[in-house]
This record gives sequence, C-alpha cells and structure tokens, in this order.
Amino acid sequence: MKRIIVFGDLPIATKVAKFIKKRSDAKLVGIVIGNKNPKKIDPWDDELLIDYARRTKIDVLDFEAIKNSVTQYDLGVSCRFSKIIPMDVINKFTIGIANFHGGLLPEFGGLFSVNHTLLSGSTIGGGTLHWINSGIDTGPIIKRCVVEITDDDTAFSLFQKTQIVLLENFIALFSDIINNEAKTKTIVELVNEGHIAKYFDKNSLNGLKYISLHELDKESSINKIRAFDFPGHEPAFTLINGKKINLTMSRDGA
Repeated sequence: MKRIIVFGDLPIATKVAKFIKKRSDAKLVGIVIGNKNPKKIDPWDDELLIDYARRTKIDVLDFEAIKNSVTQYDLGVSCRFSKIIPMDVINKFTIGIANFHGGLLPEFGGLFSVNHTLLSGSTIGGGTLHWINSGIDTGPIIKRCVVEITDDDTAFSLFQKTQIVLLENFIALFSDIINNEAKTKTIVELVNEGHIAKYFDKNSLNGLKYISLHELDKESSINKIRAFDFPGHEPAFTLINGKKINLTMSRDGA
C-alpha cells in the first residue's frame, strides 16, 4: 500500500484527500498546509483541507517533519499548494510529488495563470499535472488539462473550471501515477512541438489594470476586464475626470 501525503489548502485538496482515503492501494498518512486561512473559492461546497484533517484526525505535518522522518513516503500530491517545496522534502518520496498547476504549461508558468491566459486572448485555458523538480513549473508534464474559454469567462470562472478539470484528470490518471507508470513529456519536448514557454513572476501584473477611455471599445480591453474580474481582488479600472471607475463583466440579475 502506497503512503501518500497531500499538500494543499483549498477544497480541491480535500477532494483529493477523500479520494485517496477510499482507495485500497493507498494510505493517506498526512497533510501539509500552506495557508491556514485561505479564502474558500473552489467550485465545491466542501471543507478546507485543514478542517477535514482535524475532523478525521489525519496527521498535520510540515517540511521539517517530512525531512526528519525515518521512513520514505511514496507519493506526494501538491494541490494548488501555496509554498515552494524544497528538494530535501521532494527526495523523501520514492515516486515523487505530483503538482496541480493552475495554468497550461509551458505557456503559463509561474503566477497568475488565469489572468495571463485571458490577457493573451487565448481560446483555451486549463491547468497542468506535472512532477515537481528543483525548478518552478519545470518538471515533466503528466497531462495538460484543457478547457474551452467562452466569451463570458472571467478570471474567477476560469479558475473554477481549471480546478474541476485538474481534479477530474488526476482521478482518471491516479492508477498510473501511483504505480509510476504515467507517461510524461518534458518542457523541451513541448517547446519543440510549438508551445511557447513563458514564466510570470509576482510583479507580472503590475500596471496592467488601467484602461484609458479611448481604449474601452477594443477587444484587448474586454480581455483585460475579464482577466481581473475575480471576487476579493481589485478589478480593471478607468479614470473619468480623475475619478477611478472599476470595470467588471455584467452578470445575470445584476
């Protein structure tokens, strides 16, 4: 029976933990929390991972506990985890740590994947299942989990669609992943197939939210409005007579 640790915070991580708990070939031996007070923004009405762990008495570990463990673990699953996992933790897993990345790789590595996907005008979005290595979003790709982007999608709706498709594909591929039989492609292979590798850091959205009045009727401005339409975050905006006017997509019943 494979020993598994889930890294995460949001209900998507809880879904993964519950799925593993039901398996006869796997044992959930612990969880690692990145953010103890995350906003509950997943598309499912489920509890946060920390609450699930406390309720079901699953061990809550940290990096030090894993590094100092006298035994090896088999598989780690990083479900939109909010911290960088160091190599001395990754090396404690005989199979490795599979990561749920919130954008399509290699085009949208790093941060703010849904924002940059919409800003680019792409007609597809989604997430990527990949193995974690010493780089950031550079490990072997298990599956690009693609969703269609509609004219009504915002950063928030794309985020939710991405969570769903990541979970669905992980469940579908779990047997291959846990048996170390999942077929992969490297970033280099995907680039050679025509994909463009890009990485976006914490400053990559700076200065992009402002839309001047003469740009409002351009398609790029619509993409910008959609890209920053996410509850709890500052939206795109324009200025009228020096007054800041927030810009969001209209919603049914609004």
